[in-house]
Amino acid sequence: MPLQRSHSTFCDRHGHGGWDSPLQCWTLVFALAFTSIGCRSNQPMPDRVANSIKVPSEINDRTNLASAVRLGIPTATQQAGVEHHVYNDHVESAPTSSQDPFGGKRDTQRLIELASAKQSGQLDIATPAMPSSVPSSKASQSPEFWDLTEAEMITLALQNSDVIRSLGVRVLEAPASVTTAYDTAIQATDPMFGPQAALAEFDSQLSASLTTQNNDRVFNNATLGGQVQELVQDYAQFQSGWSKRNTWGTQWDVQSIHQYDSNNRAGNSFPSYWETQLELGVRQPLLQGAGRTFNLIAGPNARPGLNFSNGIWIARINSQISQADFEIQLRDYFLELYTAYWQLQRLYHSYASIRQARDVSYEIWQTVLSKKQSGLIGGEAYKEAQTRAQYYRYQREADLALGGSEGETGIRNAERTLRRMIGLPIADGKLLRPADGFTVAPFEFAIDDSVARGFQHRTELRRQRLQVQQHNLRLVAAKNFLLPRLDMIGRTRVRGFGDDLTGDGPRFSSAADDFFSFDHTEWEFGVEMGVAPLRRQAKAAVRNAKLQLHRERSILEEQQHAVTFEIHDAISNSQSSFAALQNSLARVEAGQERLASSRALYDAGKIQLEFLIDATEELLQSQRQLHVDQTNYSLSLVRISRAMGTLLSDVGVHSYRR
Repeated sequence: MPLQRSHSTFCDRHGHGGWDSPLQCWTLVFALAFTSIGCRSNQPMPDRVANSIKVPSEINDRTNLASAVRLGIPTATQQAGVEHHVYNDHVESAPTSSQDPFGGKRDTQRLIELASAKQSGQLDIATPAMPSSVPSSKASQSPEFWDLTEAEMITLALQNSDVIRSLGVRVLEAPASVTTAYDTAIQATDPMFGPQAALAEFDSQLSASLTTQNNDRVFNNATLGGQVQELVQDYAQFQSGWSKRNTWGTQWDVQSIHQYDSNNRAGNSFPSYWETQLELGVRQPLLQGAGRTFNLIAGPNARPGLNFSNGIWIARINSQISQADFEIQLRDYFLELYTAYWQLQRLYHSYASIRQARDVSYEIWQTVLSKKQSGLIGGEAYKEAQTRAQYYRYQREADLALGGSEGETGIRNAERTLRRMIGLPIADGKLLRPADGFTVAPFEFAIDDSVARGFQHRTELRRQRLQVQQHNLRLVAAKNFLLPRLDMIGRTRVRGFGDDLTGDGPRFSSAADDFFSFDHTEWEFGVEMGVAPLRRQAKAAVRNAKLQLHRERSILEEQQHAVTFEIHDAISNSQSSFAALQNSLARVEAGQERLASSRALYDAGKIQLEFLIDATEELLQSQRQLHVDQTNYSLSLVRISRAMGTLLSDVGVHSYRR
């Protein structure tokens, strides 16, 4: 029987094809095996992959899809109408698995094809929309920035700050504690204890009076009525006076009296007559109350224990103290203003760093997610969840950095705070953004010179010196009350009498002629004395004034001691802040190099995903710390100026001082 060919196209599995069928099957199997071995032997070795594989330019262009998006270049998929998420930071291509060194090219190509083919709505896990590149409550609208310089901030603060908007003052709960631009003027114009009120005690005083009478009296005794039983009288009097007290304690007074009298008394030489008199008096203290110094300190009518608030010198010192209090509040306000300015600058930089870290974490998440959906190594579920959690963590931090929270200040909170402090409306369509950068240049301060400047310019020391001067003057005035009261008095008077007020004629026909004849001149001279033998109140006043003076001097010494320490601390903090700033700059530079190296190693499949995530976190923390150190160093220089008392002059603000 001749051999027949099997009906099977490959081989007869039952062996009914004779010898030809098994031979053909084994021949085909060996041929396929050798072919497979030959094809595999044509592939390069792992250490030669990078040098032997040449990626076409079009594949490289597709691999750099994320980098093109970062630079704002429209990609082919965007031009084709496919929606993609926009990033602001560099995105590397998909990493190659360390377990498959020959699949890096294929994984990258498949990842890009998958990202190009699928829209975001087709992913298993919803892809969040990336926030806008500028802080805005609406993603579709970008606010207009107002790049505010320090000079503009100071100008606006001075123009709009009738009330000093210190952050520590509760204007609603305690309005009396608020400092305003009117406080010094209110103190200077105090009608009771201000300088003008003290000067008013030495002003001239004028007085005048005019009275007329018609009397009709009946006397039981005619002698009492001027030898008439019924007295009928028309009477008029005009009186004027002038008084003056000088700073030596001398009191002057002048009085002029004109009288008209018409009556029916029996013994009258004239039915009616005029009488004119001019009186001049003086009182000069010789012991207590005497002297120009005492009267300028205590003022007239001073009493021990009343702090001599009506004295000219005391009132002027009170006004200077009020001016110093205003300068202190204004200086601290500018310190808070600079603090708010630099804090807002720091928040802007921190927000940019958080957004950068968020965008990088988003790129890493999308890379791992695409690997997971493609079934590639490196797309394990726990890795995808880890990168997704990191992204949402950074997204939360970005939202808080922008809007703030109950315990954390955001850009908008700080921006509103700065608006409030410089008197701007809460919203005007613009977002304040500091235009001046942080101070990074080193500054050197000589301790001795800085302390000397602090003693000279520090407002608290100047205010305390005024307090010492004031209590020293009060002690001088209090000692004056230990003396007895001894006044010298004198008075002279010239009279004139006549039938008429003016006119010519014989004697007594005119009161004016009789007055100017000086025939009726009177005078008085003497001394007055008064003393409290025990002088208890005066001694207590002197003792109290001495204690007050010692107290104020002790406070001044302690304030000088405190200013010395404050200047030393401010300079030391500035030096340490600058050293920290330099270290933070080096740390950020190292963090950037670490992230770039980790990204390259991860793409090459040489490190795990956790190392890349840790590098991203390290860079973010180093950048945020850098922004804090930049703020601290800039503010440390402002605090040095405040400690030396030159902050207002350094920023070009000069308070008017009498």
